[in-house]
Amino acid sequence: MPVSISDRASKASEDDFKHNVAPTSSTVTPLPKIEEVYNTEYEKALVNTSLDPLSKRSFQLYFIVMVGFLNAVSSGFDGSLMGGINAMPQYLAFFNEETVGKSTGIVFMIYIVGNCVGSFFAGPATDIAGRRGGMFIGGTFILIGVAIITAATGKGMFLGGRFLLGFGIAISTTAAPTWVTELAPPQWRGRLGALYNSCFFIGSIPATGAMVGTENLNSTWAWRLPLLLQVGPPVIVMTCVWFCPESPRWLVQKGKLNEAKDILIKYHGTDGQTNAIVELEMQEFQQSIEARKFEPFWDYSYLFSSASRRWRMLTLSLMCINGQLAGNGLITYFLPVVMKNAGVTSPHTQLVYNFANSILSAFGAFLGASVTDKIGRRKRLYIGALVLAALLAIVAALSANYGEEGNTNTNGANASITFIFLFGIAYSFTYTPLQALYCAEVMRQDMRAKGMAVHILISNCAGFINTFANSVGLQKLGWKYYFVFVGWNICASILWFLFCVETHGRTLEELDEVFNQPWPARASAQKVKVALKQSGDIEVVER
Repeated sequence: MPVSISDRASKASEDDFKHNVAPTSSTVTPLPKIEEVYNTEYEKALVNTSLDPLSKRSFQLYFIVMVGFLNAVSSGFDGSLMGGINAMPQYLAFFNEETVGKSTGIVFMIYIVGNCVGSFFAGPATDIAGRRGGMFIGGTFILIGVAIITAATGKGMFLGGRFLLGFGIAISTTAAPTWVTELAPPQWRGRLGALYNSCFFIGSIPATGAMVGTENLNSTWAWRLPLLLQVGPPVIVMTCVWFCPESPRWLVQKGKLNEAKDILIKYHGTDGQTNAIVELEMQEFQQSIEARKFEPFWDYSYLFSSASRRWRMLTLSLMCINGQLAGNGLITYFLPVVMKNAGVTSPHTQLVYNFANSILSAFGAFLGASVTDKIGRRKRLYIGALVLAALLAIVAALSANYGEEGNTNTNGANASITFIFLFGIAYSFTYTPLQALYCAEVMRQDMRAKGMAVHILISNCAGFINTFANSVGLQKLGWKYYFVFVGWNICASILWFLFCVETHGRTLEELDEVFNQPWPARASAQKVKVALKQSGDIEVVER
């Protein structure tokens, strides 16, 4: 089964090619390089396009997408902040809270509620105001929310601020990954898109580090000051975003073809001239947009209006659910509690370990982002889920033996902590780089903004387990609760193997043909063996 329409155009030349490359006694022409690729037309465009990663234009693009990355930084603050603040005596005393239980679950959950409500506005805002406008709107709500929680004088005010914070982050984290994915050159889409969500830890690390520094303050500033740090990223985004280019795909959607092409020429090449990749992209953009039926901004039903669209939403949902139910919520929000189960009872030590875990998880995330364009998505997900199940089962077993109160086996407790850190690294390598990137990739242009909003909604519905349910589950069951996520990771591995569509090695528009196949996951894994000639031509050798 062909992977691309363009493969059929090259079929007629296969026999001639095989004949021409056969060596003879009189020829000295070097043999072509043989590679396996997903799409021949895309590969040919890549071979004939120069894109220097060290050029001035490339560095301009890097600084531009960093503005988008800062939206992930904002998202990274909350989980790490609340996980650490929840262990601070100053915070617990001021709000009369406990580290676990229903009341603590509500404090965490209200942020998720804000995310869910915000997701209904995120898609229309990103489609109507543009990707840049969506980031600006989201940043405005984030600033208001941070101001309220920092100045909170009571629990109601604190909850209200966390709701607005979650509302704003839902909008900004819908617009930003959509913008980065649509703006990035196709050959760098994996790395740049994966780096977006990995920047979660650029917010997480200073958040956890700040709490280590403020925990000894004998006032509520011990927890207010770290919360105040959240104003940094949205202020920078709102200041810089209007100086950045808009998504070329959104511009084409609005009929601004010349403006879109100018952006592609400037950032998808080295010399400021049109090239094979730009021409391929513009052709595919226009074909995609011309075939689009414009729907009212409030209508989400077309996301499920055909078999291919339903499969796209299935793959998006798998990422949202599996990424949230991998057990990461235990580590992100309740690391102090998990550490206590492993035998670490000192609040200061818990905060230090929380900081260390953020650094190690950041290492895993950025390592995963750096290889995204090399190892693809599908194998990484179904193998990674099995690894996470094994690591979490080991954490549970070690916590059962060495995490009880009065345990004197420090080696056993240290082993528990080591595997908690290893789980964080493995999760960050497997899921963190792909959570936003993959969801954006599997959406068609006309689905992407609203699809990413649905991604926020589903992720946060699953996230209820990572907040309210986890708080209660850890209180009632302790380390035994980990096995819920061990079982889910095994199920996730099977689901990824059966339904995950490989998006690596294609432009976003070329995925249309894959999703139109009867079983897209299987079709996406098929490769074509091609020969890359020195002339820049590509010929099919074997299907």
